[in-house]
Amino acid sequence: MQDPASSTRSEPDFAVLRERAYNLRWATVDGDVIPLTAADPDLPVAEAVTEAIARYVSAPHLSYGPPCGLPAFREAVAGHFGREKRVAVDAARVLATNSAASALALVARHVMRAGDEVVVQDPVDFLVAESARRAGAVLRTWAPDGGRFTLAGLRAAVTERTRVIAVCHPHNPMGSLWTPAEVAAIAEFAAGRGIAILSDEVWSDVVLDGLPFASFAGFPGAWVVYGLSKGYALAGLRIGAVIAPDAAAGGRFALEAGFEHTIEGAATLSQVAAVAALEHADAWRAAFLRRCAAQRDRARLRLGALGGVRLGEAPQATFVCFVDVRATGLDETELAARIERCARVRVVPGSPRWFGAGAAGHLRLSLATTRAVLDEALGRIEAAWPAVAGDASGQGAKSTM
Repeated sequence: MQDPASSTRSEPDFAVLRERAYNLRWATVDGDVIPLTAADPDLPVAEAVTEAIARYVSAPHLSYGPPCGLPAFREAVAGHFGREKRVAVDAARVLATNSAASALALVARHVMRAGDEVVVQDPVDFLVAESARRAGAVLRTWAPDGGRFTLAGLRAAVTERTRVIAVCHPHNPMGSLWTPAEVAAIAEFAAGRGIAILSDEVWSDVVLDGLPFASFAGFPGAWVVYGLSKGYALAGLRIGAVIAPDAAAGGRFALEAGFEHTIEGAATLSQVAAVAALEHADAWRAAFLRRCAAQRDRARLRLGALGGVRLGEAPQATFVCFVDVRATGLDETELAARIERCARVRVVPGSPRWFGAGAAGHLRLSLATTRAVLDEALGRIEAAWPAVAGDASGQGAKSTM
């Protein structure tokens, strides 16, 4: 690993990450462990972001902002969706939230009632299902077919009691991406049955290989959740947004959630940073996407050579790698524990806690770090694999960090 003292603006300062990066990452693991865990990039944020923060705090007043978000933030999100996702969004539909995770829970409570039947993908990021559960919904699962969530699979999951379809698009942890035609077909299917759509699009800024992204925000009746933790590395600022179906629906949502009473809302400083990212960090994100694609290809090449590991189609989005380890004959939680014990690398097991029952027999690795760190982690796993996938009594891999 690079010496933290020699880090530059474009490279992580791992000493700082060891102090600040929580949520399963550097600040939560032993000093010799590499965390390929939570999907929080190690990379420094764009300079435009830190400059905007510095300008804002140079005037020593940190006052309340408008309840539903700074006009500049709402307009920046709307403009970003228009430019990058090719969907017209009125800024009046946008509400600033304290993270995408909070937005998911708030929208779920708004559109779901206790006992409502809600279809969720399985596997999927635990926050999608957890938000529905907290709203009192009854979950029905939508299983993938050949590594993709298809309209046929959705038809099989929906019943006459279904009220909401909650999706993660692009998909975490599988990295799949619906085509514009598939998004339109799903939206039309839902609209024809009077079913609302709640779409978690927090990964929509990490679409790889120049592929197009189609947002559900372009279809009537859909609620979209957006955030900047993935595509712009702003996880610690906890800034997200809800895009309501229309301005009137957004107003009702804001009233019910308590935005006008300061119960909900987002920090003005976080919104300032988000505006800078959305309007001035295009070059930063382009470089980040190139890095993500290269890391994906490197990881797949090396992981696919390990005994008992199977890879599906290359992810079209995200910076995570979801690998099938069922052929090892080991439970995914045990296998993850062995990897940490023998290789000193932490990964996320495909347990119901994180992704649902459909993730069983899989591991997820986050790849948004430097090439040197990823190569070190993969090298450790390769060296320790006989012990990891076999007897597990072998010695851990020797660190070269």
